[in-house]
Amino acid sequence: MRALVTAREARKLPITFFILIALSVFIGAYAGSKAALQFKTLFYGLVLSNVLVAAYLLLIKDMSYGILVYLYSLTFLNFYWRIVLPGKWPDLDIPRLVFVFLWLIFLLEVGLGVRRLLPRTNAEIAMLGVVIAIVISMSTNGVVQIRQLLNGFAIPYAVFVVAKNIFRTEKDINKLVYLVAVPISIYFPVNHIFEHYRMTQFVFPRYILSPQVAGQEIFWGGRTMGVFLQPSATGMATVSIFVLSLYGLSKRGGALAKIVAMIITLLTPVGVFFTYTRSVYLGFFMAMLGLAIFSRKMKIYAIVIITMIILGILANWSNIKTEKREVGGLATKHTVQSRLVLYQASLSMFLDHPFRGVGFKRFQEKALPYIRRVRTTFLGYRESWMGKNLNMHNHFLNTLNEVGLMGFIPLVLVYYFIFKILIPARRRPTPAYDSDFVVAVWAIFAQYISNAMFMEPRFFEFMNVFPFMMAGIVIGGQQRLKLYGKQAFE
Repeated sequence: MRALVTAREARKLPITFFILIALSVFIGAYAGSKAALQFKTLFYGLVLSNVLVAAYLLLIKDMSYGILVYLYSLTFLNFYWRIVLPGKWPDLDIPRLVFVFLWLIFLLEVGLGVRRLLPRTNAEIAMLGVVIAIVISMSTNGVVQIRQLLNGFAIPYAVFVVAKNIFRTEKDINKLVYLVAVPISIYFPVNHIFEHYRMTQFVFPRYILSPQVAGQEIFWGGRTMGVFLQPSATGMATVSIFVLSLYGLSKRGGALAKIVAMIITLLTPVGVFFTYTRSVYLGFFMAMLGLAIFSRKMKIYAIVIITMIILGILANWSNIKTEKREVGGLATKHTVQSRLVLYQASLSMFLDHPFRGVGFKRFQEKALPYIRRVRTTFLGYRESWMGKNLNMHNHFLNTLNEVGLMGFIPLVLVYYFIFKILIPARRRPTPAYDSDFVVAVWAIFAQYISNAMFMEPRFFEFMNVFPFMMAGIVIGGQQRLKLYGKQAFE
């Protein structure tokens, strides 16, 4: 504590630091107020805190390695060794422990003067507004769902801040590319192929073969669920990791890099196809189109994939017009009509509750009276069951309905301010990354937003964390270049 006071007197800490401290304490206190704590829980927490601090002092001196461990834990350890805590606390799992550890160390380093925060951006102010709006909604007319607050909003925004300040040099980014993206970009499509063809001895993790979440068995028909037990979430991760891996391999010379790039270029479309999910297909195409138009080194791979997609559509057109997903059918009318019913119902719901919404996590229970009013869509009259017992399959409309304009406006501003920096960043490369890296981040966001328009991603931490982490890297580089020049990257 004395060191913290000395550091505070020696130099003026940014107000962002105190906002982050206050927000972390508030969310922790809010979750704790909803929990039935026991002495044993507090004891385990104390022991764990000491273990984590010891781990930092002994093992992790470079925070970027901690981020890599966090991404691996999100990918492979999300459903292992989960401890259910009493009350309203979110379940305690390995990724959550790793993140809390990293966030604690990050704040301590800033407070002790070891690390200097970059100035906050308008995007971070908007992120704070989103979190505050959701907390207000949960405290008033909504349901307390701490895990969804963390997975969908608080943790991705926190990782944005961490990545902005941690990934300073090209060496830091290369760790992310070659130690995480390249290995996992091979794993995802290969594992999808094993799962699709029921080569059970090779599927990893093993829980994919008998998937259960909260005691409920998960079944997606013939779709590959992947490591996140959800085709859209795993599909989004597959494409995003592929794009980042392709960036690293195309930048690296040598025959081995080209061979690996061609292997994942041939495998990834197959893995994506086996998800049988239209939003993943759309996002994949948009991502590849972006690479084909704007990238220099990744262009050829993107053109190969787009050509494969077009030839596949032409050769399989008779099946694509059907509702049979397992043969590539995209014309599943009843799912489209169900979504249209929800969209029409959500408009009426918004008009009745424009400012505060119906309450966080209350869309499904409040939607039924509005769904009953919908008699027809442009696809014809709806059957009576359509739209019932479904959550809103759109991240933005869901936020608009549940939290109202109070949360929707800052959510839109988050993306506006991020893209306001990301778009011109392509013409302002830094010593840490080139223009192709920025284009790769564009492609990752194209995949993410395509999925978010047709599902609710706040259940899947990796799905939200990864694009915001990539945006943080680019925006941090732009801030350093503007404030300190190229010497800041040495």
